Amino acid sequence: MTKAQAQNIASILKEKFGGKVEFEKLFKSKRYRFAIVSRKFEKMTLLARQDAVWDALTPVLPREVGLDISLIFTYSPKDLATV
Repeated sequence: MTKAQAQNIASILKEKFGGKVEFEKLFKSKRYRFAIVSRKFEKMTLLARQDAVWDALTPVLPREVGLDISLIFTYSPKDLATV
């Protein structure tokens, strides 16, 4: 995956879920990992979050690009709150 493709994925995720989307390239590979922090995840189970993310990406993402996604973290703001 290229950086431009990663930026496109981040844009798709931002448009669908709002909040904050970040990504980083893994070492010297072509693979990227993503993190999304969105209020839309607050009442969703972890599995439902992943299903929603992949449902948003699958129709617009070529399979070979999808294989370069290492993982996608899905957080609600409450998940990241510190005490």
